[in-house]
Amino acid sequence: MGNDTNKQRLAIAVLLVSLTLVACNVISKESSKVVGQIITATWYEINSEIMDKTRRYAVSLPRSYHQNPTKHYPVLYVLDGHEIRIKGIVGMLESLAHFDLNQQLPEFIIVAIASDNRNYDMTPTRSDLAFKGQVLQEMKDNSGGASEFADFIRLELFREIDAQFRTNDSKGLVGMSLGGLLAADILLKKPTMFSHYLIADATYIWDDNYLNKTLLKSQSLLSKVKGNVFIGLANNDHLGEVGISNRKWGNDFIANLIAVNNKQLNISSKYFPTEQHGTVMYLAFYYGLIELYSGNDA
Repeated sequence: MGNDTNKQRLAIAVLLVSLTLVACNVISKESSKVVGQIITATWYEINSEIMDKTRRYAVSLPRSYHQNPTKHYPVLYVLDGHEIRIKGIVGMLESLAHFDLNQQLPEFIIVAIASDNRNYDMTPTRSDLAFKGQVLQEMKDNSGGASEFADFIRLELFREIDAQFRTNDSKGLVGMSLGGLLAADILLKKPTMFSHYLIADATYIWDDNYLNKTLLKSQSLLSKVKGNVFIGLANNDHLGEVGISNRKWGNDFIANLIAVNNKQLNISSKYFPTEQHGTVMYLAFYYGLIELYSGNDA
């Protein structure tokens, strides 16, 4: 008889525990429900006649965009616009435009341009990536498309963005590494295409110091334009002569821009001695954006 009673008590205890677990699970499910999403950007596609292919880009609108239907915003074009970079730069810009960080920057329409063949898109000449005759990366058969890519941005993407969104006349370009090479090349050849240039640790060794050679040919053009340029340089001495030369030629590029002596072309720069090419990007973006846009409505 005692054993039956114990078995009944055990069965009741197991049942109560089971019911309790079920109830907790139900309560947990009911108290945790989806109420919204944080959306960083929206992907778009455009058929480019210039490049004879479909190009992808993402757009992130300012937080106030729909609350201010008459306001027009500056546009920031970001090269190498893959998903991780979009999330990073949108988060940075939204934070710096928020009152929590003293609204250091204006709000932007951010356009991140994807590249499925960045070696072609961002290089201005057909060449291998080489230094002093040593090929560092074979690229000669897949390079030299920068002019075509820039024309796509200027003649097709600008028109699309300006038609679809409330933009003002301010256009900024952000590029890192090969993207910095492209941004610098556009500055030298089509300087009025953008009003603000942020060039982060560009590939100055490209085609045997191409950027400085091209700059010396572009001085007359640059002497007549109005614009704002920030250049960030990393410490790549760990790469040996290649890294040291890339920074030296970067410093030469800054000095040659300043030597144009155009008071309407504002040149600023920052060297990051404790950062390497692989770590400098967001620090260069942060300081560059503050330098280029802080204190103005763009």
